[in-house]
Amino acid sequence: MTTVQADTVHVRRAAEGERPAVAATLAAAFRDDPVFAWAHPEPVGRADRTRFFFDLAVDVLAQHDDIWAADADAEGAIDGAALWVPHSRAPMSDEEGEAFGAALAQRAGDDAERLFALMTTMEQHHPQEPHEYLWFLGVHPDRQGRGLGAATMAPVLARADRAGHPAYLEATSVRSKALYERHGFVAATPIAVDDSPPLWPMWREPR
Repeated sequence: MTTVQADTVHVRRAAEGERPAVAATLAAAFRDDPVFAWAHPEPVGRADRTRFFFDLAVDVLAQHDDIWAADADAEGAIDGAALWVPHSRAPMSDEEGEAFGAALAQRAGDDAERLFALMTTMEQHHPQEPHEYLWFLGVHPDRQGRGLGAATMAPVLARADRAGHPAYLEATSVRSKALYERHGFVAATPIAVDDSPPLWPMWREPR
């Protein structure tokens, strides 16, 4: 297991048994995110649908062995998490993508149309140049403000710099955009669907 320590924050590749906790942390982090709140406008049920989304995402990305977990107190908790897709890899195969979409559609109900419109727009704007792709980064609301987000990103950004690889992500809030800008990402023109909040495509050249 790879472990990185930044001050009192301990970052590691998430073990197989930690995947549900990774999904739970990301679901808590994104429950009130502007884009997720738009996709799931009814507060009742949003937490469950968001958790279902991240359970699916963690499961499908586990094949890449690039899921990272952060612990602020060295006690083994998962206070922050990042889902990466390694350089030159697709997040999922066509078959996996179909299964992912079918499961989302079944669970999302009336929210499915918004979700798929947003995902289609993101795919249309996704860069073709190979890159490290940060699918999601989140810190539990009770643990924010401790440097966990930056620490959780650090291992893969360091890997990208060593290899000379760029990195890419879509920021879903002004706050997250500012975090990524502090770590070398540059925002492009925001994208949106209908009346959705903006997402900022962000690109980082290796240092």
